[in-house]
Amino acid sequence: MVWRLIKLFVILFWLLIFAISVKAGDFYSDEPYNRYGNPQYRYEGFSGTRYQYDLSDPCDRLEYQLDLDAQMRDRINPNPEIQLDRDLGQYGGGAKW
Repeated sequence: MVWRLIKLFVILFWLLIFAISVKAGDFYSDEPYNRYGNPQYRYEGFSGTRYQYDLSDPCDRLEYQLDLDAQMRDRINPNPEIQLDRDLGQYGGGAKW
């Protein structure tokens, strides 16, 4: 009887852990865009500017090269703090306006 209760408790505990981890995936994702097509800004430079991509990461750099929307936003972004980050050795892509 006691072993059945312990077994049931362990199973319920692991189900709870699994449910929490699945729900946490809704709040943070490695994807550059959320399920609604909006950019997710995952990186922050020294200046406080937030970026979709960390261009020092080879995987992010490849994704950025394929993301024409992020590249266009960077070309027309008037934020002077982007240059400050680059002067400090931080290279982000897909800067938030």
